[in-house]
Amino acid sequence: TDTESQTINLLGKNYIVGAETDNTNLILLRSAQKVTLSNTEPSQEVTIDEKTYTVELVSASDTSATVKVTNSEGVSETKEVSENASKKINGITVAITNADETNLKLSASVIAGAEKVTISTTAGNNIKVGEDEKIVEGTATSITGGTTAATDITFGAFAPNSDADAIVPGKPFIDPVLGTFKVDFTSL
Repeated sequence: TDTESQTINLLGKNYIVGAETDNTNLILLRSAQKVTLSNTEPSQEVTIDEKTYTVELVSASDTSATVKVTNSEGVSETKEVSENASKKINGITVAITNADETNLKLSASVIAGAEKVTISTTAGNNIKVGEDEKIVEGTATSITGGTTAATDITFGAFAPNSDADAIVPGKPFIDPVLGTFKVDFTSL
């Protein structure tokens, strides 16, 4: 819980540790920003993957917040998100780390990001992306020390099947999770 909302840099890209992180999964939000919303400052503008969104607090309780996300074209979508959970709203992932209501104030701590990445503490498990936790074939990971005392996060990327286990000219192998490296065989 101490790492929730903290920024971590992996291979040159920044991620924010999501509120859903627990003893079995490290949840990261790619291209994310943290915002604090309240009834006195109900909206803030964020930039996610070079696109601008307005994130607005519609209502809050002690366990959830209703958030409205409006893109630069004016298209809006509103959803209720529980504390320590996330949902896709209008194309971005919105996580609530804290929601609160009192007689005088509504507030929520929000993380808005492009995509959710789930890394299991169980060695060899595939990395999962998105709210639907789609398995990224050809990946493996391990977290030394678990999520409570992590000292190393190891990623493995490999061909997902024998039909794609060669690097041929014109078809480079690109890191399927972070997209930070590629192996290319341009020609002989």
